[in-house]
Amino acid sequence: MALEKLVYYIPEGVPNLQTLFPGVPWNDVTEWFLEAKDDADNIVATTRINKTGCCCNDRIRIHFINSLGEVDSINFGRAEETHETKSESWEQALRHPLDRTRGGLKRKTITSNEAVEAETKCYPEDDQYWIKELYETPMAWLEVNLPNGFLPSITKQYIPIQITDMKFPVKKVEKRYEYMVKIKFLMANSNILLR
Repeated sequence: MALEKLVYYIPEGVPNLQTLFPGVPWNDVTEWFLEAKDDADNIVATTRINKTGCCCNDRIRIHFINSLGEVDSINFGRAEETHETKSESWEQALRHPLDRTRGGLKRKTITSNEAVEAETKCYPEDDQYWIKELYETPMAWLEVNLPNGFLPSITKQYIPIQITDMKFPVKKVEKRYEYMVKIKFLMANSNILLR
């Protein structure tokens, strides 16, 4: 009898687990993992170790399609964000009689976008094999909280991003099992300037 290979989906995020385990004080949990067991108490699947507050308060979270065709996520600390603008120019001819306020170089085809460089040291050596899938993913999204006036935002949106081609740094940092993971990306859609 041939054994089938199965993919197990384990809801390991805090919003999912809060409903499954309402008695757990999630504000006090610093890290966790889940195990799925069969009827004979054998472990059939396990999640990686999840950490709360990983990186820093000003973190960004990227969701991406992994090698199984499912969505995975990684937290980064925001390192640098820049606003990039590109344009072409054209020259409006001066009129006769000479009026320098009416002519000269003008901008056209103006496009702009946000470029983000982020990094994290939150993922140890054991996680490096699947983090490489982030660099190879065809689709990725940035998790953002929508503005909510003066109240803290509770509505999330997933904005598509384009990951910049780059080399994956595999060397260790200061500690034995500490790796620096870096990423660069642009928003998938340029800013629209209405005129």
